[in-house]
Amino acid sequence: MTTSTSKETEPGLVWGWEHTGPVWGAKAYPPMSGQDHLGLGSVSSDRILPTLSPGINVLTVHPRYWSFYSFVIDEFWARHLPRTRAAFRDFYRPREALFSMACHVCDTKEHATVGGNVIGSRRVSSLALGNSFDPAFDYIKEPLGGYSLYRSAMEATGILVIATPANGFAFDALTPTGRALAAAYRDAISSTELWRNHLSGTLDESVSRDVLVDFARHGCLCRLRVAKKYDLPLLQDLFTHAGTPAQSAARRQTLRLLLDLSQTGQDDGISEHTFRVLIYFRQIDGVRYKAQADLAGVARRWRLYQAREYFAFAFNRLLGWLVRQGAHESGEGLVVLPLTRIWELVDDALDSNDFAKQTRMGNVRVRSSTSAVRFADLLASRVDLKPDLDDVWPPHQTLDERALFEWCSNDIDDAETLVAMLALVLLIYRRIWLPGRIENLGEDEQLLAEGDSLRIGMLRFFEKLTKRLMAGATLSELARWLIHDFVIVQHERVATAKLPDDTFRLRRVGDSVQFFPHQTADAKLNNSRYGALSTTAHELGLVSSLRDPQRKLTMAGRQLLTKGDLPAGALAAAAEPFAQELEQ
Repeated sequence: MTTSTSKETEPGLVWGWEHTGPVWGAKAYPPMSGQDHLGLGSVSSDRILPTLSPGINVLTVHPRYWSFYSFVIDEFWARHLPRTRAAFRDFYRPREALFSMACHVCDTKEHATVGGNVIGSRRVSSLALGNSFDPAFDYIKEPLGGYSLYRSAMEATGILVIATPANGFAFDALTPTGRALAAAYRDAISSTELWRNHLSGTLDESVSRDVLVDFARHGCLCRLRVAKKYDLPLLQDLFTHAGTPAQSAARRQTLRLLLDLSQTGQDDGISEHTFRVLIYFRQIDGVRYKAQADLAGVARRWRLYQAREYFAFAFNRLLGWLVRQGAHESGEGLVVLPLTRIWELVDDALDSNDFAKQTRMGNVRVRSSTSAVRFADLLASRVDLKPDLDDVWPPHQTLDERALFEWCSNDIDDAETLVAMLALVLLIYRRIWLPGRIENLGEDEQLLAEGDSLRIGMLRFFEKLTKRLMAGATLSELARWLIHDFVIVQHERVATAKLPDDTFRLRRVGDSVQFFPHQTADAKLNNSRYGALSTTAHELGLVSSLRDPQRKLTMAGRQLLTKGDLPAGALAAAAEPFAQELEQ
C-alpha cells in the first residue's frame, strides 16, 4: 500500500498517513482544542458570578462604554438611514475606530490608571504614534465591535431594547434612560472638533492626531470620573440602582465589599491574586481583612465562590493527571487502557508518594490503604479548620488550599500531585461541611448547590462524600471514585454535548479507556471579574485605582460604603424629557 502525501486541507488540520493514518481511518470530525473539559467553569461564570455582580462581567470592564454606545445608537436613529444591521455596522464601525484611537492617544493624567479592554487595542495600538488616523481602518474582526459585548448588559440595566421579532423593533433602540446617557455624553464632547466637524459627517477622510487628542480630553474612558457635570452622576445612579431590586442590591453589595477591601493592605496594590486570597482566607502576608458588619453576607458569598474555584481546580487537575498518564501508558492512544491498569497507576502513585515530606507534615505515611478520614484528620491537625465561615482562616505555608493550588498549577503529573488534589477536596469539605455550618448558610446554600448532578454541585458531592467517608473508604477507593465518576464520566458527558465538535480527551470502551493525543487545557482558576469590578469602581469615581498603594475613597465612595447606597433619581430626572417625548 502506498502512503498518502501530507496535505493541509484547512488551517491547522493536516491530513496524511504520518498524521492521521489512512484517510478512510480518519475522524469524521476534526479534534477541537476545548477549554472547559469538565464543564465546571460555566458554574462560576454563568451561575454564581451573575448573582454577585449582575451587569458587570469579564467583558464589560469600562462603564463609560455605556455612554459611548448609547451616544452612537442615538446618533444612528437621528439620521435617515435604513434600520438594518448592515446600515448600523457601516455607521458604527468608523465611530468606534475613532474612539478606540482617541483612547490610545489620550494624554490626561487620569489615563494612567485605565486598565485593559479598550476595544480594538490589538490592532489600533500600533498606529498610536501616527499623525492621522483613517476611520475606515479595520480595527476589529467582530462586525459590531465592542457593542456586541456590551449590548446584553446594557439591556439588563434598562437603557436599551435589543430588537427581536417579538418586540417589533427594526434595530436596537434606546430607552429614555439610554437617551439621557447619550445626551450627557454628547454634552461632554460638544466642544471638540471631532464632534463638530467629523462625527456628524460621513467620516470618509482621515482625522488628525491632534483632533483625537482633543476629543480624548473630554470623551475618553478615563475622563468619566471627572465628568461630574455630564454622565458620571447618571452612571453612578445606573450601576447602583439599575435592574431588579435583587440585582441592584447585589451589585451595590459587591461594590461596597470592594471599597471596604480596598482599605486593607495599603502598602501594595491589589491584584486578582491578592483579591482571591483576601476574600477566601481574609488575610495575606500578615495583613488581615475584617469585613464591615453589614457586609458579612456578601463577603461570605464571595468566599463560597472562591471555594468553588479551588474545588473545580481539583477535578480539572485530576483530569490533566489522568489524560497525560493514560496517553503515556497507551502509546499516545494507540491502544485502549484497561481500567484495572488505571487503578494500578493510581495505587502505585499513592504508595510511592512523598507528599507528607514535601509538605512538612511530619513523620507520617500516606498510602493507598490510608483511611480517607485519617488523611483528613492529619490535614486538620496541621491546617486550622476550626474558624467558621465568617472568620479569618489562618493560612498554612504548604498545606492550605492556596498552597496546594499553586504547587500543582503546572503539568507535572507526579504522585504528589494526585495526593495534593485529594487533600484539596478534603480540606474544602472540612471547611464547609462541619456540623452546623451548612445549616447556618441559609439562602447562601444555593451557591453550593449550583452545578447539581450535571456539573458537580458541591452540596450534592459533599453528601455523597460523607457517606463514603463514614463507610471507611481508603484513599485508593476515594481516588478511584473521584476519577471514575467525576472525571471520566463527567468529561464524556460534556464532550458528548459538544458534538459535532470533537473535544474528547478520553472515552470509555467497555472496561477500558481510549485516550486521545490532544493537548488538555491547563487547570486554572476562572476569571473572578476582579478586573472589571475594580475598574468599574475606580472609573465610577468611587476610589482611586485598586492597583496602586495608598488607595483613597472619594466622597461618593465613602457614602456608598458607610451609608449603603448613593442618592437615586439623577437618571430618572435626566430621562424624563425623553419619556415625555415618547408619550407625545
